[in-house]
Amino acid sequence: MEIVISNAPFNRAAALSLRQATFVTERGIPRDVEFDDRDTPERLYVVAYQRAELPVGTLRLEPQSDTQMRFGRGCTSQTVRGQGIGSQVLQAGENWATAHGFAVGIIDGELTAKTFYERCGYHVVGEPFTEDGAPVVTLTKNL
Repeated sequence: MEIVISNAPFNRAAALSLRQATFVTERGIPRDVEFDDRDTPERLYVVAYQRAELPVGTLRLEPQSDTQMRFGRGCTSQTVRGQGIGSQVLQAGENWATAHGFAVGIIDGELTAKTFYERCGYHVVGEPFTEDGAPVVTLTKNL
């Protein structure tokens, strides 16, 4: 497994491709909702590659302040779910964030993924809300 964190065109294409397959095709989220104004050429993406030509997990890095990093649009390929790829991608994002001075991780996670994020050390803050048509909760973690 290779994990790449960059905004290089190949890495960005891999991240967007995984999100297309997972959120738009599989989950039915409208493409104009899934791909938003935060998907800029400068945006960093964490991408796990099973092989150089096969991305299997991704996460978008979204700095919120000098100390807070939002981890967004995380997903894994349907073929590898349950194999720890999501945890590895999130850990790589957290490691990058702490190496660059961020102290807090923030995730707006769907309620269906809440337990996963809690196992990764995140804690719910606030009440559930609806985002892009799905019930979501905000979770945070001191990195």
